[in-house]
Amino acid sequence: MKKFLTLFVVVATISMVAAPVFAHHGRGQTYAMDQVITLKGTVSEVVWRNPHVLYYVDVEDADGKVVSWAFENGGVSQLAREGYHRNTLTVGQEITADVHPARNGAPTSIVVKVILPDGTEMMCRECD
Repeated sequence: MKKFLTLFVVVATISMVAAPVFAHHGRGQTYAMDQVITLKGTVSEVVWRNPHVLYYVDVEDADGKVVSWAFENGGVSQLAREGYHRNTLTVGQEITADVHPARNGAPTSIVVKVILPDGTEMMCRECD
């Protein structure tokens, strides 16, 4: 019985540690990582939380219709280490962003970089 209990505890512990690794989505499945588009718009909401910080940006499409795009970024701790915080981008702020769009055509994306009106590049995922 003791061996069974020990084996159960070991398997349960490994399962708890490994589950988050397998649960996390693959970016390549969700986003077109081989494609970058540039979007310009106004920040309408900032969701500063884990597992990913989200910025919602109102972007005018080719027909003049405003579409709310979700821009996914890194986690809170990653962005904080890079010097960003919940007020780095604010509601009403105009930005341009290079993003990897969703594969399914939904108005959601993963941020490559954000460009401020003065040309400052920030939150740059693939820059160097």
